[in-house]
Amino acid sequence: MALKRPSFLPSLDDLEQQAQARSAQRGRPGSHFDHPTAKNVFIAVLVITVVAHVVGGIVFVLIGH
Repeated sequence: MALKRPSFLPSLDDLEQQAQARSAQRGRPGSHFDHPTAKNVFIAVLVITVVAHVVGGIVFVLIGH
């Protein structure tokens, strides 16, 4: 007995067309990020890492290690 696909899910043809449309859209040349959220998360993690290292360095200088 095969399971019936729920009606609220897109068909495989629709999914394939969406995937082809997404693959046809490319970011700017030279950009390593295809998704703007990924770029924002990367920048946020980078900023937090740099700030944590600077604060840690200041704390170590003040403690005297």
